[in-house]
Amino acid sequence: MKKLIVILALFALSFPLVCQTKDLAEQKTETEQINPKTGFPEIQHKPFVVFNEGAAFANVTRIETQSSRNNYVWQNSMIGAFFEVQSKNMRPLNSIIRVSAFYPFYYTFNDVKQVPKQTVLYAFDLFAGPIIETDMWKYVRLKFSAGLHYMYQLTDEYHLHYLGGGLLIGLELPLAPKWTILLDGTFDLDYPNFGTNRMVQPFDYSWQYHLNLGVRYSKKARNQYSYIRQSEKSKVREAERLKRKAEKKAAKAEARALKKVAKAAAKKTDDVILREETRELEP
Repeated sequence: MKKLIVILALFALSFPLVCQTKDLAEQKTETEQINPKTGFPEIQHKPFVVFNEGAAFANVTRIETQSSRNNYVWQNSMIGAFFEVQSKNMRPLNSIIRVSAFYPFYYTFNDVKQVPKQTVLYAFDLFAGPIIETDMWKYVRLKFSAGLHYMYQLTDEYHLHYLGGGLLIGLELPLAPKWTILLDGTFDLDYPNFGTNRMVQPFDYSWQYHLNLGVRYSKKARNQYSYIRQSEKSKVREAERLKRKAEKKAAKAEARALKKVAKAAAKKTDDVILREETRELEP
């Protein structure tokens, strides 16, 4: 079990090294403008983050192997919500960090339903990793990710800590220019013996799968194509907004340039005055 966890974790860590989100040809054809202040190429598409949220379902399986009888199998079904931060325009790969909170509502032991002794039971889940995004003719966007996974779960007997790796496959449906429907699933393979059970009841195997349905509203990450088309009035307002934004950006750039010229002129004037004073002091 530990070997499988290590292999999956190594694969998750090496995932960014073997994947790219943009074609090399597109990167080469992109015009580069040098920033006069830093000397580095100007960033054409600046990175930013978007926020996703929605409902989540999880099913957790823990197995304790037995030699003389059937294995002991514990399963927990949970419902909850997730919150996710996803980067955009980050090279070479974008990444996601997802936090979920769950309430376990169904327990089984060897397929027999169990009644929990405590009322307040919960679990927290964390998934983080790089992400690849592509599309199917602009109607559906696909995303894939492999990353590190962690979960904390409170049960009647133990405080369980799971640590391992996971795989994510999902869809993004562009509902409207600013609204996107998110649907994805993850499969995680974990080592479950970091909690209080490690000395009393260590488990041999543990895996879980998650199903998530969410939504994203973003003004920056607008959908160029969407199922609900933008009205003409909205297009006019958006064009005016972009025009005002461009004018504001140009005004700031002009103000910085004028300030730089004024600063250079003042320095030149100070140098001239200093030379004149030096000449007067000379015998």
